[in-house]
Amino acid sequence: MDKSALRATLERQSVILRSIGDAVIATDSGGDVELMNPVAEALTGWKEEDARGRPLAEVFRIVNEETRAELESPVARVLREGVVVRLANHTLLLSRDGREIPITDSGAPIRDESGAITGVVLVFRDQTAEREAQARLLESGEMFRATFEQAAVGMILLSLDGGFLRANRFFMGMTGYSAHELYSMNIMDMIPPEDRAMGMDCMRQLKDGKALTCGTEKRLVRRDGSLIWVEMAASLVEEMEGVPGYFVVSAKDITGRKEAERQLRMLSVAVEQAGESIVVTDRAGNIQYVNKAFERTTGYTRQEAIGQNPRILKSGKHDEGFYRRLWKTISSGRTWQGRFVNRRKDGTLYTEDVVISPVFDESGSIVNYVAGKYDVTEHVKVEAQFQQAQKMESVGRLAGGVAHDFNNMLGVIMGYAELALSRIGQDSPVRGHLEKILSAAERSTGIIQQLLAFAKRQPAAPVVLDINKTAEGMLKMLKRLIGEDIALEWLPGPDLWKVKIDPAQVDQILVNLCVNARDAIADVGKITIETANVHLDEAYCADHPGLVPGDYAMLAVSDTGCGMDKETLEKAFEPFFTTKEVGKGTGLGLATVYGIVKQNSGFINIYSEPGQGTTIKIYLPRVGGEAAEIKEAPKAVPGGRGETVLVVEDEEAILDLAATMLERLGYRVLRARTAEKAIEIAGLHREIRLLLTDVVMPGMNGRDLAGRLSAISPGLKVLYMSGYTANVIAHHGVLDEGVKFLQKPFTLSDIALKVREAIDA
Repeated sequence: MDKSALRATLERQSVILRSIGDAVIATDSGGDVELMNPVAEALTGWKEEDARGRPLAEVFRIVNEETRAELESPVARVLREGVVVRLANHTLLLSRDGREIPITDSGAPIRDESGAITGVVLVFRDQTAEREAQARLLESGEMFRATFEQAAVGMILLSLDGGFLRANRFFMGMTGYSAHELYSMNIMDMIPPEDRAMGMDCMRQLKDGKALTCGTEKRLVRRDGSLIWVEMAASLVEEMEGVPGYFVVSAKDITGRKEAERQLRMLSVAVEQAGESIVVTDRAGNIQYVNKAFERTTGYTRQEAIGQNPRILKSGKHDEGFYRRLWKTISSGRTWQGRFVNRRKDGTLYTEDVVISPVFDESGSIVNYVAGKYDVTEHVKVEAQFQQAQKMESVGRLAGGVAHDFNNMLGVIMGYAELALSRIGQDSPVRGHLEKILSAAERSTGIIQQLLAFAKRQPAAPVVLDINKTAEGMLKMLKRLIGEDIALEWLPGPDLWKVKIDPAQVDQILVNLCVNARDAIADVGKITIETANVHLDEAYCADHPGLVPGDYAMLAVSDTGCGMDKETLEKAFEPFFTTKEVGKGTGLGLATVYGIVKQNSGFINIYSEPGQGTTIKIYLPRVGGEAAEIKEAPKAVPGGRGETVLVVEDEEAILDLAATMLERLGYRVLRARTAEKAIEIAGLHREIRLLLTDVVMPGMNGRDLAGRLSAISPGLKVLYMSGYTANVIAHHGVLDEGVKFLQKPFTLSDIALKVREAIDA
């Protein structure tokens, strides 16, 4: 090769040498430096021109990293052995500026054409970055192992077929399995059978390199067979450097959270389906949530209510002070409870009992208010009706007691007035006075009878009857009663069901209702009496407290009069309540009707509006059987035939009156003020034919006395007398069939007829 070709080759090699990334130093056959590339200059700190001709051991100084002992130059070994040599591990290059650089290198001989060694080439590389990477890798591996073992969630490594490769302590504690048990299991062994298809699908997705997209919440079976919920995350580590791929899985126990969520769902459903309204507001009182009951009660939809203030329900029934006190209570952290009258969306009013409580956050600050609201509109209505019924019952007991005592006094007045009239001539100057006394007493008797009817203590003789026939028999009298300016219309219902009631009570109902209707009509007008068969079902009775489902004969009286307002309607059946002028009414008309209807297990409803007239409907329960024919009582006054009558009455005036009347009628009379005295007398007088006894007496009632005396005198006849029917001889105000009864106050003809009837029975 000529010199120019050699020079070109060397030049080319020099360019290549200087462009490679490793450090290169070339020496001659004696080991002195001939050439250095820039990388070698940078690592050794020597410039090529400074290093050229210097021994390599001076430019390229190396020591063992662990022992710090200086190492033999690789050039010396190459020259000596003529082979390629490599540096030992942990070799440090001592740079000219004092730096210690970890390197790896190799040395190779340069030979001529004859094979003789003409020099050495040394190639080395800076291992600093590689060492750092190795350190980081080593550190990350340790961190991974520590993280894996100490993680506060379950960590597992799974083979691609689902077998357990490794599990941390948390996972073992969570599932109850030991490491030995897990390493012989497959993850599918821990998945409930019904979930395994989903589990297999997840594994297929993971093998395809996808994240766990089929749902991260899974159920696992613990060693004891119980189920836990876990939140799982999984990824695939692919095969590398001969290491098979595997799955890295984390599992967090969320059983408690799932149970809390279940309970929250239950609570949410309960709140949503609750019968009472639930309202949640923010601190300012703006509505954030309402349930379905709120929508049903108020008429506002959830969308309409949210964002509004509860004042949209204000009815105007409460003053501003009421709301200020409420707000002061809840804003101070206390619970408020009370009753609201609110207004629905359609404008109607309703009543609700409300409890409002503040809701606190962890710091104790109020964040919300929650209100539970129960609609008590119907309850309030029923409560008012119950209170009214109690009031009526109390008034009835009072009225009955007063009427009973007054009845006795009237009986004495009437009896002795009648006896006095029978003893004086027609031209006696006191006859007119006695007749007026008797007339006033008889009128007072009518008031007493009304009070007793209201108190359901009026003696009654009920029979099965057709109200149509009874009412028709009253029409002429009713027309005279209401006058010519008022038309009376009669609308009987066809095939009216039979009822059981005293005919006199039906007459009294019609008279009282028609008189009330007449007084409500200012000038001309019309009164309508109608009847009909009515079946009251459960739905109707549910909306009308006090009614009982069943078949009823309905009797209605309507008028075209002035009508009544709400306040008047609420008091309409109260005794002595009247809207008439003083002296124009006693206030007992409707009270009497009410008492009669209740006494006969019926119901009464009243419908009225101011200026629109009034309709009163009476419902009497349907009974079977044929209607009885009402016979008029005989008018003759039969006398006695010397029979002995034992009269027992604790009221001395009544006792004397009854005895006087009976003696005048021709009876022999024995008197007793107590049951004990009566028993004593009966033991001495076996000839007694009739016992005439008061019903209610101190110590022993009339029925018990009759039983005692019947044992002494088996053929003894009994006639009871009373101002009202006591429970000892009556059931719910109705007399037992066959019992003979004399109503107080009684006239001479009354006692004559009843005593004769009882003895002859």
